[in-house]
Amino acid sequence: MKAKRRRPGATETFSVSVDVETKRALKALADADFGGNVSAAVTDLAAEARRRLAAGQYLRERGQRPMSPAELDALESAIGAEVRAKKGKRRGAAA
Repeated sequence: MKAKRRRPGATETFSVSVDVETKRALKALADADFGGNVSAAVTDLAAEARRRLAAGQYLRERGQRPMSPAELDALESAIGAEVRAKKGKRRGAAA
């Protein structure tokens, strides 16, 4: 007897317990960015988690130590400043 294959894009349901503030934050994010779909918001957060895991593995494979929270904050601030500086520059008018 063959095993039943799941269709591509099939979802799974699982239970997660969170505090009231976390639930409120997830619902607010879902309302703001995902048409109220909390599952879509959680899926987006999981994609970010996968990126972080991959970045950590990449650094470990190259012998880099993990960054401290302070180092991460400093890096994010520096990147944000560079992005703001780039957005502030205007292109010249086309000739």
